Amino acid sequence: MSLKGYHNMEGLIVEPSRTYQKLLSSAIELGGLGTKQVSTGSEALMLLRNQPFDLVFIAMHLQDMDASKFSSHLRADLRIRQIPVVMVTSNEDKELLDEAFSAGVTEIFAKHELDKITNYAARFSKKKCSKTISGYILYIEDSQSTANLILNFLRENGYTVDHFASSDEGIQAFQNNSYDLVLTDILLKGKLNGHSTVKAIRKLENQNKKNIPLLVFSVLDDAAHKVELLRIGANDYVTKPLIQEELLARINNLITSKKLLDKAVTQQNLLQEIAMMDPLTGLYNRYFLLEAAASKIRNAARHDIPCSLIIINTDHLRSNNENRDQASSDDTLKGIASILRKFIRQEDIAARFDGEELVLLLSHCNIANATIIAEKIRKSIANLYPAHLSVTASIGVTETNHESAVDFMDLLRTAKEALSCAQINGGNEVVARCIR
Repeated sequence: MSLKGYHNMEGLIVEPSRTYQKLLSSAIELGGLGTKQVSTGSEALMLLRNQPFDLVFIAMHLQDMDASKFSSHLRADLRIRQIPVVMVTSNEDKELLDEAFSAGVTEIFAKHELDKITNYAARFSKKKCSKTISGYILYIEDSQSTANLILNFLRENGYTVDHFASSDEGIQAFQNNSYDLVLTDILLKGKLNGHSTVKAIRKLENQNKKNIPLLVFSVLDDAAHKVELLRIGANDYVTKPLIQEELLARINNLITSKKLLDKAVTQQNLLQEIAMMDPLTGLYNRYFLLEAAASKIRNAARHDIPCSLIIINTDHLRSNNENRDQASSDDTLKGIASILRKFIRQEDIAARFDGEELVLLLSHCNIANATIIAEKIRKSIANLYPAHLSVTASIGVTETNHESAVDFMDLLRTAKEALSCAQINGGNEVVARCIR
């Protein structure tokens, strides 16, 4: 017996934020659609004309066009005009939303409505219970005749299976690979029986091997035996002789649940990442900086290690806004953020603190070294030339004082005083100042 698959439907995501691309992709794939991501409307239209897609998910505002203009272009092309367009936005302006519908957008969701997007994708893809489910299974069975039957059956139904006759080999494989399911007999030859195998696998689980379901089977059918196996970590239990349809249904259910849970965890992690990040620059935001800086400064004081703060502000950026569009100002900040990433290590924090103010918190870095780094940043910014406009920056630098207790606000206040001094001096300068 084998299960028949259905057309693998795919949606195209058109979204400028890479972080939200991942979040939206996770929600859509949870609904049963495959996804591909691009950042601009021009890329999307070119791709749609050369590759089949079933659905388009698009942000209201893109770098090169808005969703209404994109939809108008799509509807005007006979080759792709039938593709549904779903707009994802945080804008609630009824006039703009009506304009999008008039241009050919077929559905609109708010950005935070990930559950609704998942349900929409699920309805669209028309998932059915009989659809083939892929998965990577670890199978431990010492009877070769039984193993051959199960292996052929599972592989016919789309699963990839690693078979081992002993628990020792199976446990070693579990350590070296990422499985979606462990399938094991309870009565095994060798040092470890099925009970010991279940316990050993659960002990080996870590951050990268969480939530892996474990299905056991045995000729023993008493309730106490089943309860004990479930108590030590098995997720399900099947009695021999095995009924293939029942085994397949249980395997499908366990692997489907695991994949749904994995996607939910991915979504949660991405939501946490979004909550910590500044959407324009891709740096950490003010709230994350305030929370993380406190522990870094305490750690520096406890271990008597230097910790420096660099604060950067572009010279006359706000006043120049009258002569340049907002996109140019945004490009400037994104360009400076890109420069900052080149100068930070894993233990450092780069954040957008307020408006045009960007901050670097450097662990294991004294004020002398921080000043050298700040000077390199200043020169890099002067050579940036976003939108062919000259941009310079004033930079303030300071360091924690080990002779007295210092919190982040003390550090920030001193760095801002140094920054103000650089601005008063005409800008395009680095000023370092010690905490008094």
